[in-house]
Amino acid sequence: MNFLPIVNHSLAYNRAIDGLRGIAILLVLLFHLFPAQFSFGYVGVDIFFVLSGFLITQIIYTKLKSNKFSFAEFYRNRVRRIFPAMLIVLASTFLIGYLFLFPSELAALGRNIQSSSLFYQNFRLMGEAGYWDEASTLKPLLHFWSLSIEEQFYLFWPILILILYKLRLNLTLSLFITFLALLILPQFVAIDPFYHSLSRFWELCLGGVVFAIIDRHGISNKLYQFRFAVYLLFVAAIGFGYGNNSFNVFKTLFITISAGLMIALLISHKNQKFFSTSFLVFLGLISFPLYLWHYVLIAYAHIFGINVPANGIWLAIISIFLAYLTYIFVEIKARKQTSYMFAFILFMIAVAFWFLGQYASEGLIKRSFIKSDTYSTVRIQKDKNGEMLFRAVMGYDASQEYIKATTSKKSDKFVLILGDSHAYTSYDGLSKELTKRGYETVLMANSSCLPFLNNPLGRSETERIKCHLKSTDIYKFISKLHPQKVIFISRGLKYITRQGFGEIDNEESIANLSFGTPLSNQKYQEKFYENIDDIFSFFGKNNIELYFVLENPELGFSPKECMQRPFGIFTPRKCSISLDSYEKRMRSYNATIYLISKKYQNVHILDPKNSFCDNKECHAIKNGKILYTDDDHLNIEGSIVQARGLIGQMFNDKK
Repeated sequence: MNFLPIVNHSLAYNRAIDGLRGIAILLVLLFHLFPAQFSFGYVGVDIFFVLSGFLITQIIYTKLKSNKFSFAEFYRNRVRRIFPAMLIVLASTFLIGYLFLFPSELAALGRNIQSSSLFYQNFRLMGEAGYWDEASTLKPLLHFWSLSIEEQFYLFWPILILILYKLRLNLTLSLFITFLALLILPQFVAIDPFYHSLSRFWELCLGGVVFAIIDRHGISNKLYQFRFAVYLLFVAAIGFGYGNNSFNVFKTLFITISAGLMIALLISHKNQKFFSTSFLVFLGLISFPLYLWHYVLIAYAHIFGINVPANGIWLAIISIFLAYLTYIFVEIKARKQTSYMFAFILFMIAVAFWFLGQYASEGLIKRSFIKSDTYSTVRIQKDKNGEMLFRAVMGYDASQEYIKATTSKKSDKFVLILGDSHAYTSYDGLSKELTKRGYETVLMANSSCLPFLNNPLGRSETERIKCHLKSTDIYKFISKLHPQKVIFISRGLKYITRQGFGEIDNEESIANLSFGTPLSNQKYQEKFYENIDDIFSFFGKNNIELYFVLENPELGFSPKECMQRPFGIFTPRKCSISLDSYEKRMRSYNATIYLISKKYQNVHILDPKNSFCDNKECHAIKNGKILYTDDDHLNIEGSIVQARGLIGQMFNDKK
């Protein structure tokens, strides 16, 4: 690797450890480029966490033992290691966004620049789309969540190690107890299992435990005789993540333990042939700038309508090239700087980026070369009316992700909107139209959680349990409030096929969605429709009018691709799908729903087709306004268009 210089390290250089970094970044890169084929690649971040925890603990403890540790030096080194490449990437991300993003997109990017520049991006993302959700592919700075967790870890970890050292406590035992506490705590507190720092610190702590064991017991040489078992375990742990699309603490524990064993093995065998191969070491050396660059390019490709898997090789090459340049001309030079003033200036530039993000978060509509995006909408997931109404009826706080209402007081004329995220995005229009009819409206919905009575769906047992508890609350609420009418809105066919639709959605498979027991596709679909029947029966027994809404036309592409971006580089696409393809796709599902509904006089089927389709096409634009926020969720304008058609059917309005 003579053509690629090695930066100065606080520790003796280990070629094999860089090879392990290379494997980790390769997994992440493949996962983001080809998620269907490399669905296990997300574990690369977990490997990075363990490796970071190991190395940072080694740096701190080694300097403490030689009486050379300094907090000022420690944080100076972290700043010169992290900030230069990060600031270059943030500047480039903002520049692309300023030139090509619509106001609502730039506003969202601005908020993400703020949280990325000061390392609280993981907390920002907790209130937004989940990591595996389709919407996350449109966030150029999504990947800064892991960098934020690492930097937050670095704030308290040196203090803990210093205290343990000064008190002369057993490092191995103390860190192991800390690891167990950090692992167990998130299982008993209501925090985000993926993004929250306390849900992830145990992974970095595990790296510290590995160092402590090696430092005290020197197990690396002993472990060498079991090297093939360690290799096998490492490969198995990576493969165990295949098909996963939600955070699973057991799978994560498996990969982190195997990564810890691999580090312990490699720490004394620096020239292990596979891990020391030139390609892996090269990727390892540029892994940090490569991690920063690759997702920015991938997210912008999604935003601009470029097929990522089809162009994955080119995106990988460009990412590696930019990472190489950043490593040579930025990282190498920055890490030679020993001045504390240099580190302080970098930190102040990061603060300046926070203010730049604040400026961008206003959307910068006045840019002369950008047309305002008429589909831009801002929604809140919960409002005080909804929360107060639920508390008044039930006596405790709601656990629902989406809960809103037009009043906090009980009323004899309530319409409940029930379902998943599609119910949430339909609420604005429906509540507006129902108010005109003299009705109050309440929304109760949860993302990717159909409110089944007894058989919750989920991608894991934990997910199923949570969905069941939320659904149970909903039906208790219905029994006490007894609304006059209920409108059920959800995505349907995706739950049936367990596969996405279209260029974007096909990348998100939910093949592991289940009722908790393995079922053939036919049995699974039968059980799904049985649950729909149970819902219809519940409302029949409670003498409540139920209006079941069939699916809106799904586009299969981002509606933003329909708008002309500046400079004519990205050609807008036709913003519609054929009516025939929509009807053909929905035919079996719709027919089955109609058949089940015929058994119940109080169940009515509402079809949104005429709100979006003419006799040939189903349109994502009406009267010059885009109706969708993504390929299947409506924006506020779309919800109004949908509501006018549905309310007309509910009240038998004459056309």
